Amino acid sequence: MKKAPVQIDTLLEPLLAETSDEQADELLLQLITVHAEPVIKGVIRFKLRLTPYRATQRAEADDVYQEVILQLVTQLQRFRKLPGEHPITDLRGIAAVIAHRTCSGWMRRQFPERHALKNRLHYLLTRQRGLALWQDENAGLVAGFAVWQEQKKLVARFAHSLNDEGLAVQIRKIQSGKQQELGDAVATIFDHHGGPIEFDELVGVLATLLGITDQRIESLTDNEESVTFQPVAEGPDPAWQLEKRIFLQRLWEELQQLPLNQRAALLLNLKDSSGRGCITLFPATGVATIRQLSEALGMSADDFGQLWNDLPLEDARIAELLGLTRQQVINARKSGRERLARRLKGFF
Repeated sequence: MKKAPVQIDTLLEPLLAETSDEQADELLLQLITVHAEPVIKGVIRFKLRLTPYRATQRAEADDVYQEVILQLVTQLQRFRKLPGEHPITDLRGIAAVIAHRTCSGWMRRQFPERHALKNRLHYLLTRQRGLALWQDENAGLVAGFAVWQEQKKLVARFAHSLNDEGLAVQIRKIQSGKQQELGDAVATIFDHHGGPIEFDELVGVLATLLGITDQRIESLTDNEESVTFQPVAEGPDPAWQLEKRIFLQRLWEELQQLPLNQRAALLLNLKDSSGRGCITLFPATGVATIRQLSEALGMSADDFGQLWNDLPLEDARIAELLGLTRQQVINARKSGRERLARRLKGFF
């Protein structure tokens, strides 16, 4: 029997037609930036319940985002080499699946007790008669009595006090770890609530009542103002190289939007985490040429070329070049970093 032809997302057809690796990388960058990135960031915000502009949460989101991008790039590269064996029928869909899976893994590592509770609840709601777990119109998981699913009862936020004595009695019984006791406690919550509740909210309510407070593992990236690069590891990793280029491309685009003084204060002092100059990464990866860098700095190519071997420059030297004081250079770089942190919060 003849196999049906493999269905491929039309967004990816140009990638298969491209024979140049360099042009293929450009296409991958565009596909991820335009089509996958908004989906990934939306999933991360939803799954991790992030509060905008909180420094530690930005770092956590960045950790998850980078992991998702790495997995997605790997999938896309496999697809390009062997589309028949690794077909992708929906680019946005696979990006969402990878993001959900990565977020779940992150939650499992960060909150092991809460994750264990969530697994117990999922098993209970899908196995115990009278209880149910279903998807609402937005494809979100909703929990409640099975009859509510049939009645299509509306989902509402849990608005009752967690100090209720009836709830407390049931919660004390759960400490035995018996599944039936957990079922009784869930039924009590449903009775108090009077309608379906989002599954993640139910997990949160029970975790609070049980006193589950996993210690968060904070990200090592705690300097939100830093704009640095990690040194390149020995041995080229194509997925990592593309991920680095995606970041550099976005960084270059945002740098060009900064006022000249901020842009120059950052570029002329750009360092990696070890203090080594890394402005060379822009021309090395094809993101920006030497001439484009010099234009961005308001210099001629010849003047910039004379500075090249001295980069990164100290603040006093930058101040002399820009006709500013050293403190003005420091302030300009700080303002530039703050804007980049806001604009590139998916990366930092």
